Amino acid sequence: MDIMKADEKKDDFEEDGTDSENEIDSVLDSSTGFAPHDKLYENLQNLAETSLNSSTNLHVSEELRIMLLGARGSGKSSTGNTILAYNAFKSDMQLSRVTQFCDKASGNIGGRPVAIIDTPGLNIIGSTEKEVTREILKSISLYSPGPHVFLLVMPVGNLTNDDKSMHKLIESMFGERIWQYTIIVFTHGDRLEGKAANDVIACSDIELREFIHKCSGGFHFFNNKDDTNDESVIDLLKKVETLVAINGKSCYTSSFYPATERKIRKKMEKLLEKRKEQIVQMERETVVRCKTEQEVERKKRELWRKEEDNARRKAEKKSVKHLGRKSST
Repeated sequence: MDIMKADEKKDDFEEDGTDSENEIDSVLDSSTGFAPHDKLYENLQNLAETSLNSSTNLHVSEELRIMLLGARGSGKSSTGNTILAYNAFKSDMQLSRVTQFCDKASGNIGGRPVAIIDTPGLNIIGSTEKEVTREILKSISLYSPGPHVFLLVMPVGNLTNDDKSMHKLIESMFGERIWQYTIIVFTHGDRLEGKAANDVIACSDIELREFIHKCSGGFHFFNNKDDTNDESVIDLLKKVETLVAINGKSCYTSSFYPATERKIRKKMEKLLEKRKEQIVQMERETVVRCKTEQEVERKKRELWRKEEDNARRKAEKKSVKHLGRKSST
Protein backbone atom coordinates (compact mmCIF):
# COMPACT_ATOMS: atom_id res chain seq x y z
CA MET A 1 0.00 0.00 0.00
CA ASP A 2 1.38 3.39 -0.93
CA ILE A 3 1.13 6.20 1.54
CA MET A 4 -0.60 9.13 -0.13
CA LYS A 5 0.32 12.45 1.38
CA ALA A 6 -2.61 14.44 2.59
CA ASP A 7 -3.15 17.99 1.57
CA GLU A 8 -1.52 20.21 4.19
CA LYS A 9 -3.04 23.42 2.93
CA LYS A 10 -4.67 25.38 5.75
CA ASP A 11 -8.32 26.27 5.41
CA ASP A 12 -9.90 29.48 6.63
CA PHE A 13 -13.43 28.15 6.58
CA GLU A 14 -15.83 30.01 8.86
CA GLU A 15 -19.01 28.48 10.27
CA ASP A 16 -22.38 30.04 9.52
CA GLY A 17 -24.62 31.20 12.34
CA THR A 18 -27.13 28.88 13.97
CA ASP A 19 -30.68 28.60 12.71
CA SER A 20 -33.85 29.30 14.59
CA GLU A 21 -36.16 26.55 15.78
CA ASN A 22 -38.69 27.45 13.08
CA GLU A 23 -36.08 26.95 10.38
CA ILE A 24 -35.12 23.61 11.89
CA ASP A 25 -38.74 22.45 11.85
CA SER A 26 -38.76 22.90 8.07
CA VAL A 27 -35.33 21.38 7.54
CA LEU A 28 -36.42 18.20 5.76
CA ASP A 29 -36.99 17.87 2.06
CA SER A 30 -39.59 15.16 1.50
CA SER A 31 -38.04 13.96 -1.75
CA THR A 32 -34.46 13.52 -0.59
CA GLY A 33 -34.26 13.71 3.19
CA PHE A 34 -31.51 16.31 2.85
CA ALA A 35 -31.15 19.45 4.92
CA PRO A 36 -31.66 22.39 2.55
CA HIS A 37 -28.39 24.21 3.19
CA ASP A 38 -28.93 26.92 0.57
CA LYS A 39 -25.30 28.08 0.47
CA LEU A 40 -24.10 24.53 -0.17
CA TYR A 41 -26.67 23.87 -2.88
CA GLU A 42 -26.69 27.17 -4.74
CA ASN A 43 -23.84 26.27 -7.13
CA LEU A 44 -25.20 22.83 -7.99
CA GLN A 45 -27.75 22.29 -10.73
CA ASN A 46 -30.19 19.40 -11.15
CA LEU A 47 -29.29 17.69 -7.89
CA ALA A 48 -32.41 15.58 -8.19
CA GLU A 49 -30.88 13.97 -11.27
CA THR A 50 -27.74 12.86 -9.43
CA SER A 51 -27.07 9.18 -10.05
CA LEU A 52 -24.31 6.69 -9.42
CA ASN A 53 -23.16 6.88 -13.03
CA SER A 54 -23.57 10.63 -13.55
CA SER A 55 -20.81 12.37 -15.48
CA THR A 56 -20.74 15.05 -12.77
CA ASN A 57 -19.56 12.54 -10.15
CA LEU A 58 -16.05 11.38 -9.30
CA HIS A 59 -14.25 9.47 -12.01
CA VAL A 60 -15.96 6.09 -12.16
CA SER A 61 -12.67 4.24 -11.64
CA GLU A 62 -11.97 5.98 -8.32
CA GLU A 63 -13.07 4.05 -5.27
CA LEU A 64 -15.64 5.91 -3.20
CA ARG A 65 -14.35 5.81 0.40
CA ILE A 66 -17.06 5.71 3.08
CA MET A 67 -16.21 5.61 6.79
CA LEU A 68 -18.70 4.24 9.32
CA LEU A 69 -18.85 5.94 12.73
CA GLY A 70 -21.11 5.28 15.69
CA ALA A 71 -21.58 3.70 19.07
CA ARG A 72 -21.06 0.08 19.93
CA GLY A 73 -24.15 -1.91 19.00
CA SER A 74 -25.54 0.80 16.71
CA GLY A 75 -25.39 -1.46 13.67
CA LYS A 76 -22.26 -0.05 11.97
CA SER A 77 -20.86 -3.34 10.78
CA SER A 78 -24.29 -4.62 9.76
CA THR A 79 -24.79 -1.44 7.75
CA GLY A 80 -21.48 -2.00 6.00
CA ASN A 81 -22.50 -5.56 5.18
CA THR A 82 -25.87 -4.38 3.84
CA ILE A 83 -24.23 -1.80 1.58
CA LEU A 84 -21.71 -4.30 0.20
CA ALA A 85 -24.27 -7.14 0.01
CA TYR A 86 -21.95 -9.63 1.70
CA ASN A 87 -20.68 -10.31 5.23
CA ALA A 88 -17.48 -8.30 5.11
CA PHE A 89 -17.49 -7.31 8.80
CA LYS A 90 -18.29 -9.03 12.05
CA SER A 91 -21.65 -7.72 13.17
CA ASP A 92 -21.34 -5.23 16.02
CA MET A 93 -24.77 -6.39 17.19
CA GLN A 94 -23.02 -9.53 18.46
CA LEU A 95 -21.54 -7.99 21.59
CA SER A 96 -18.99 -10.78 22.09
CA ARG A 97 -17.53 -10.05 18.64
CA VAL A 98 -17.49 -6.26 18.45
CA THR A 99 -15.13 -4.43 16.11
CA GLN A 100 -11.79 -3.81 17.83
CA PHE A 101 -9.79 -2.56 14.85
CA CYS A 102 -10.53 -0.50 11.80
CA ASP A 103 -11.18 -2.68 8.79
CA LYS A 104 -11.81 -2.11 5.10
CA ALA A 105 -13.85 -4.02 2.55
CA SER A 106 -14.62 -3.21 -1.06
CA GLY A 107 -17.43 -3.91 -3.48
CA ASN A 108 -19.19 -2.68 -6.58
CA ILE A 109 -22.58 -0.98 -6.38
CA GLY A 110 -24.39 0.06 -9.52
CA GLY A 111 -21.12 -0.09 -11.45
CA ARG A 112 -19.32 2.07 -8.90
CA PRO A 113 -16.36 0.77 -6.84
CA VAL A 114 -17.00 1.43 -3.15
CA ALA A 115 -14.78 0.96 -0.09
CA ILE A 116 -16.34 0.77 3.37
CA ILE A 117 -14.14 1.48 6.41
CA ASP A 118 -15.58 -0.01 9.61
CA THR A 119 -14.46 1.41 12.96
CA PRO A 120 -14.67 0.47 16.67
CA GLY A 121 -17.58 1.80 18.71
CA LEU A 122 -17.09 5.28 20.17
CA ASN A 123 -19.13 4.84 23.35
CA ILE A 124 -16.38 3.06 25.25
CA ILE A 125 -15.39 5.10 28.30
CA GLY A 126 -12.31 5.32 30.46
CA SER A 127 -8.77 4.45 29.38
CA THR A 128 -10.10 2.43 26.42
CA GLU A 129 -11.51 5.54 24.78
CA LYS A 130 -8.05 6.84 23.94
CA GLU A 131 -7.10 3.53 22.37
CA VAL A 132 -10.27 3.51 20.25
CA THR A 133 -9.76 7.06 18.99
CA ARG A 134 -6.09 6.31 18.26
CA GLU A 135 -7.09 3.20 16.32
CA ILE A 136 -9.42 5.24 14.10
CA LEU A 137 -7.06 8.16 13.59
CA LYS A 138 -3.93 6.11 12.97
CA SER A 139 -5.39 3.79 10.31
CA ILE A 140 -4.56 6.22 7.52
CA SER A 141 -3.54 3.54 5.00
CA LEU A 142 -7.15 2.32 4.92
CA TYR A 143 -8.65 5.60 3.77
CA SER A 144 -5.79 7.77 2.45
CA PRO A 145 -6.01 10.56 1.39
CA GLY A 146 -9.32 10.72 3.28
CA PRO A 147 -12.93 9.49 3.33
CA HIS A 148 -15.32 11.03 0.82
CA VAL A 149 -18.24 10.63 3.22
CA PHE A 150 -18.83 9.66 6.86
CA LEU A 151 -21.91 7.64 7.73
CA LEU A 152 -22.88 8.24 11.35
CA VAL A 153 -24.88 5.16 12.28
CA MET A 154 -27.52 5.64 14.98
CA PRO A 155 -30.59 3.70 16.13
CA VAL A 156 -33.93 5.40 15.56
CA GLY A 157 -34.82 7.61 18.54
CA ASN A 158 -34.24 10.93 20.25
CA LEU A 159 -30.73 12.06 21.14
CA THR A 160 -29.38 10.82 24.46
CA ASN A 161 -26.62 12.37 26.57
CA ASP A 162 -24.35 9.57 25.38
CA ASP A 163 -25.12 10.53 21.77
CA LYS A 164 -24.22 14.16 22.46
CA SER A 165 -20.96 13.14 24.14
CA MET A 166 -20.10 10.94 21.16
CA HIS A 167 -20.76 13.79 18.73
CA LYS A 168 -18.40 16.03 20.72
CA LEU A 169 -15.78 13.28 20.67
CA ILE A 170 -16.10 12.88 16.89
CA GLU A 171 -15.73 16.62 16.40
CA SER A 172 -12.67 16.73 18.66
CA MET A 173 -11.11 13.92 16.60
CA PHE A 174 -11.86 15.11 13.08
CA GLY A 175 -12.62 18.82 13.40
CA GLU A 176 -15.75 20.94 13.04
CA ARG A 177 -16.05 20.45 9.29
CA ILE A 178 -16.76 16.74 9.61
CA TRP A 179 -20.52 17.40 9.63
CA GLN A 180 -20.23 18.85 6.11
CA TYR A 181 -19.21 15.35 5.00
CA THR A 182 -21.68 13.38 7.12
CA ILE A 183 -24.92 11.51 6.46
CA ILE A 184 -26.85 10.11 9.42
CA VAL A 185 -27.96 6.52 8.90
CA PHE A 186 -30.77 5.47 11.24
CA THR A 187 -30.81 1.72 11.73
CA HIS A 188 -33.81 -0.40 12.78
CA GLY A 189 -35.79 1.02 9.87
CA ASP A 190 -38.27 -1.83 10.38
CA ARG A 191 -39.57 0.08 13.40
CA LEU A 192 -41.09 2.73 11.15
CA GLU A 193 -44.08 0.42 10.79
CA GLY A 194 -45.24 2.05 7.59
CA LYS A 195 -44.72 5.64 8.79
CA ALA A 196 -43.00 8.12 6.49
CA ALA A 197 -39.39 8.79 7.52
CA ASN A 198 -39.86 12.55 7.44
CA ASP A 199 -42.92 12.28 9.71
CA VAL A 200 -40.92 10.29 12.26
CA ILE A 201 -38.16 12.91 12.31
CA ALA A 202 -40.65 15.79 12.41
CA CYS A 203 -42.08 14.32 15.63
CA SER A 204 -38.65 13.86 17.22
CA ASP A 205 -37.12 16.24 19.74
CA ILE A 206 -35.64 19.57 18.71
CA GLU A 207 -32.08 18.46 19.52
CA LEU A 208 -32.23 15.63 16.99
CA ARG A 209 -33.65 17.94 14.32
CA GLU A 210 -30.92 20.48 15.07
CA PHE A 211 -28.28 17.79 14.67
CA ILE A 212 -29.77 16.56 11.38
CA HIS A 213 -29.68 20.14 10.13
CA LYS A 214 -26.01 20.30 11.10
CA CYS A 215 -25.15 17.33 8.87
CA SER A 216 -25.02 18.42 5.23
CA GLY A 217 -25.95 14.96 3.94
CA GLY A 218 -29.22 14.73 5.86
CA PHE A 219 -30.40 11.29 6.94
CA HIS A 220 -31.34 7.87 5.64
CA PHE A 221 -33.26 4.99 7.18
CA PHE A 222 -31.84 1.48 6.91
CA ASN A 223 -33.33 -1.89 7.73
CA ASN A 224 -30.37 -4.26 8.10
CA LYS A 225 -32.74 -7.17 8.71
CA ASP A 226 -33.87 -6.95 5.09
CA ASP A 227 -30.82 -7.91 3.04
CA THR A 228 -32.86 -8.01 -0.18
CA ASN A 229 -33.72 -4.29 -0.17
CA ASP A 230 -31.29 -3.18 -2.90
CA GLU A 231 -33.34 -0.04 -3.55
CA SER A 232 -32.48 1.37 -0.11
CA VAL A 233 -28.76 0.83 -0.76
CA ILE A 234 -28.98 2.53 -4.16
CA ASP A 235 -30.89 5.45 -2.61
CA LEU A 236 -28.17 5.82 0.05
CA LEU A 237 -25.43 5.80 -2.57
CA LYS A 238 -27.27 8.52 -4.51
CA LYS A 239 -27.26 10.64 -1.35
CA VAL A 240 -23.57 9.90 -0.92
CA GLU A 241 -22.86 10.97 -4.51
CA THR A 242 -24.89 14.15 -4.02
CA LEU A 243 -22.95 15.04 -0.87
CA VAL A 244 -19.67 14.39 -2.68
CA ALA A 245 -20.81 16.78 -5.42
CA ILE A 246 -21.80 19.41 -2.83
CA ASN A 247 -18.29 19.20 -1.37
CA GLY A 248 -16.67 19.76 -4.75
CA LYS A 249 -15.86 16.05 -5.24
CA SER A 250 -13.25 16.40 -2.49
CA CYS A 251 -12.46 14.02 0.34
CA TYR A 252 -11.87 14.76 4.04
CA THR A 253 -8.13 15.44 4.06
CA SER A 254 -5.79 16.11 6.97
CA SER A 255 -6.14 19.86 6.41
CA PHE A 256 -9.60 19.71 8.04
CA TYR A 257 -8.38 18.08 11.27
CA PRO A 258 -7.65 20.05 14.46
CA ALA A 259 -4.18 21.65 14.50
CA THR A 260 -2.66 19.16 16.95
CA GLU A 261 -3.97 16.18 14.99
CA ARG A 262 -2.70 17.67 11.71
CA LYS A 263 0.81 17.85 13.15
CA ILE A 264 0.64 14.27 14.44
CA ARG A 265 -0.58 12.98 11.06
CA LYS A 266 2.17 14.87 9.25
CA LYS A 267 4.79 13.28 11.51
CA MET A 268 3.15 9.88 11.04
CA GLU A 269 3.30 10.17 7.27
CA LYS A 270 7.00 11.10 7.39
CA LEU A 271 7.80 8.17 9.67
CA LEU A 272 5.90 5.73 7.45
CA GLU A 273 7.52 7.16 4.34
CA LYS A 274 10.97 6.52 5.84
CA ARG A 275 9.99 2.90 6.45
CA LYS A 276 8.33 2.44 3.08
CA GLU A 277 11.04 0.23 1.57
CA GLN A 278 11.16 -2.04 4.63
CA ILE A 279 7.37 -2.33 4.70
CA VAL A 280 7.24 -3.21 0.98
CA GLN A 281 9.90 -5.88 1.53
CA MET A 282 7.92 -7.37 4.44
CA GLU A 283 4.81 -7.38 2.23
CA ARG A 284 6.70 -9.38 -0.42
CA GLU A 285 7.80 -11.90 2.20
CA THR A 286 4.21 -12.14 3.40
CA VAL A 287 2.98 -13.00 -0.10
CA VAL A 288 5.53 -15.83 -0.37
CA ARG A 289 4.54 -17.36 2.98
CA CYS A 290 0.76 -17.16 2.58
CA LYS A 291 -1.31 -19.75 0.77
CA THR A 292 -4.48 -17.80 -0.06
CA GLU A 293 -5.30 -14.27 -1.18
CA GLN A 294 -7.43 -13.79 1.93
CA GLU A 295 -4.48 -14.73 4.14
CA VAL A 296 -2.23 -12.32 2.24
CA GLU A 297 -4.65 -9.42 2.79
CA ARG A 298 -5.09 -10.30 6.47
CA LYS A 299 -1.33 -10.47 7.07
CA LYS A 300 -0.75 -7.21 5.18
CA ARG A 301 -3.38 -5.48 7.26
CA GLU A 302 -1.78 -6.78 10.48
CA LEU A 303 1.59 -5.53 9.24
CA TRP A 304 0.26 -2.06 8.48
CA ARG A 305 -1.65 -1.93 11.77
CA LYS A 306 1.58 -2.54 13.65
CA GLU A 307 3.55 -0.01 11.58
CA GLU A 308 0.85 2.65 11.93
CA ASP A 309 0.58 2.06 15.65
CA ASN A 310 4.33 2.51 16.13
CA ALA A 311 4.37 5.62 13.94
CA ARG A 312 1.38 7.09 15.77
CA ARG A 313 2.92 6.61 19.22
CA LYS A 314 6.24 8.13 18.12
CA ALA A 315 4.43 11.08 16.50
CA GLU A 316 2.40 11.67 19.65
CA LYS A 317 5.53 11.65 21.82
CA LYS A 318 7.23 14.16 19.54
CA SER A 319 4.16 16.41 19.68
CA VAL A 320 4.08 16.24 23.49
CA LYS A 321 7.79 17.16 23.67
CA HIS A 322 7.24 20.03 21.26
CA LEU A 323 4.35 21.38 23.34
CA GLY A 324 6.47 21.03 26.47
CA ARG A 325 9.26 23.10 24.96
CA LYS A 326 6.80 25.80 23.84
CA SER A 327 5.19 26.04 27.28
CA SER A 328 8.57 26.39 29.01
CA THR A 329 9.64 29.33 26.85
